[in-house]
Amino acid sequence: INLTAKEFTLLVLLARNTNRIVSKQEILEKVWDMHFTTGTNSIEVYISFLRNKIDKPFDHKWIYTKPGFGYYIK
Repeated sequence: INLTAKEFTLLVLLARNTNRIVSKQEILEKVWDMHFTTGTNSIEVYISFLRNKIDKPFDHKWIYTKPGFGYYIK
């Protein structure tokens, strides 16, 4: 599966925290090196990119959303 550097970094963060919800703030800090909310939907866009590459082509889904909290791999 071909991933961009940012997609890979996001996937590694989620994978290292399997079954733990990773907040959007934590994702911003660890993937984008930002310590404030930008008001953009960059996280949602990159989660969508990952889902299109690692979830949609396969039967098993990996990336889950906990609305209002963040994302996790199960």
